[in-house]
Amino acid sequence: MNRRIQRGVVKIGGARGNAFGSLPEEIKERMERGEQWILAHGASSMMEDLSRAAGMEPLYVTSPGGFRSRFVSEGELALFEAACCRFSVRLAETLGKMGIHAVPLYPPASKGAAAKRKDALRSVEDGKVRILRGNYSGSIVSFDPGDIHAVWEMGGLPLLPPLAADESESGRILNVDGDRLAAAAAAAVGADVLAILSNVPGLLRDPGDPASKIDEGSLDGWEDLERCARGNMKRKLLAAREALEGGAGAVVIADSRASSPVESGLSGGGTLLCRGSMAAAG
Repeated sequence: MNRRIQRGVVKIGGARGNAFGSLPEEIKERMERGEQWILAHGASSMMEDLSRAAGMEPLYVTSPGGFRSRFVSEGELALFEAACCRFSVRLAETLGKMGIHAVPLYPPASKGAAAKRKDALRSVEDGKVRILRGNYSGSIVSFDPGDIHAVWEMGGLPLLPPLAADESESGRILNVDGDRLAAAAAAAVGADVLAILSNVPGLLRDPGDPASKIDEGSLDGWEDLERCARGNMKRKLLAAREALEGGAGAVVIADSRASSPVESGLSGGGTLLCRGSMAAAG
């Protein structure tokens, strides 16, 4: 991909199996070249550890549309915030040792995402749809990049945990999907590329066969891509579409375990997605 990058967003998952690997070094090298980056992260594995330590078993639900998400009760929301903060602090410490000034941006104190609370989740259980109420997750409705620009002006790296301010209740935060948060940030800053890193090499036609990776795609043939997405990949593909439709130049879904994972993904090691034809995207 022969695209000059000025601004980029990279999202690293928080589930077990994801790896930081050489990503911090790659981010450092890119920032030294004058590129501006945002690092969004998940916190699912840390949240699971904290929940079980507190005697709360994580509850995951699958919607009628096939999207898997975590049900977050009011009591679990505080734990989720703690898990996000702990994850951000560890990232900041790792990056700080490399000379990168990483700045976690926590809502509502920092500007960023605002979300609409989804009190009720529809869950498919034994072929029947069940309604679960009392959920404290939300769908992003807006994104203010003001504090991201402030961190960039200081030469720093903004860190985004999967949290958003509740648009309807001042001072309250909500859990949001990290991939879609990264997409909202990419759209808000006009990113040249959004890199979604996971523990798979990209979008696969056969989830059990890494060799079935789809190398590229565009909005023109999105329905074909959606037919290949299963499990958590469905939400990553949704986030990719939201980023592209919001104005991001390109999205790459790639393997976090690869050496220089962003560059690897952009150079054919991942699934590269653009708005129009790949020729026009180069």
